[in-house]
Amino acid sequence: MKILIIRLSSLGDIILTEPIVSYLRHSHPEAEIDYVTKPQFTELVKLMGHEITPIPYEKSAAFHLQLGKEGYDLVLDLHGKLSSYLLRIFARGKRSAVYFKDRKTRKKIVRGNKSLSISSTVDLYKTALNKLGYDAKVGAPKISAPHGISFDHLPKMAKRILIFPGALHETKRYPAAYFKQLIKMSPAEYQFIILGSPAERELAASIVEDERTIDLCGQLSLLELAAMVDTADWVISADSGPMHIAAALKKKQIAIFGATHPRLGFAPQNPLAKVLLADLPCQPCSLHGGEECPADYLQDAAYFDLMHAMKML
Repeated sequence: MKILIIRLSSLGDIILTEPIVSYLRHSHPEAEIDYVTKPQFTELVKLMGHEITPIPYEKSAAFHLQLGKEGYDLVLDLHGKLSSYLLRIFARGKRSAVYFKDRKTRKKIVRGNKSLSISSTVDLYKTALNKLGYDAKVGAPKISAPHGISFDHLPKMAKRILIFPGALHETKRYPAAYFKQLIKMSPAEYQFIILGSPAERELAASIVEDERTIDLCGQLSLLELAAMVDTADWVISADSGPMHIAAALKKKQIAIFGATHPRLGFAPQNPLAKVLLADLPCQPCSLHGGEECPADYLQDAAYFDLMHAMKML
């Protein structure tokens, strides 16, 4: 049997597909399982294990035509957009399914319906399995830290806390000034490492407080980032991809939600996670966040005692 899974991006969404991959591997131990994703995420797919083969996505006609020659028995579209639709059509699987995004429920949640919630995006991905006739039971996402990556050159302190201050949209970011306050009020034996993408370097630099703070923002590859997360005692982030890396590695973590909300289905699937949100009447104001707070007070209302939260973990 040959199986194709399609999820092109992004980091957190790909991690949330791992339980589907795991289920298919256990259901079909001898199957060849391919996973099409954008080139920058192929290494992430490898961290899922399950003997799956990541295939770097290309927009070319040759790439699409080649998929049709592979003879897939099952094709699961876990992306649900035009690009993945074309891949699914060209792959010509004997059976195929696209997952149910439940856009209506998410729109109602964003518009203020407080009675609705989506348990997890993992459950939405599972609908593709249901459409193919599987009575699937899936767990939380899991990945393995890469081997052979060492951070022995960094000073060793009593506690290592990773801070991911960035997020794709401004209204998902916790104010940098509060991160600085956390570092100031923390015990002297705590070490802080600031991480993120190259686009977040200026933000990361603004948080550096003293010699206990190490700025590695934009300096690590995706594999190095996962390895670094695995060394952490705590991980603090917004509702972002690194939040899901920490959850899949089962690290103690604090996930801060701003413009979004766990009821949209993106809460970390991790019993060691502490979710912080102001739970304002206007939350969530969007599915993925925006560039400015419509009510102009989200940042002030988003203050949390992070030190107290860490003691609860």
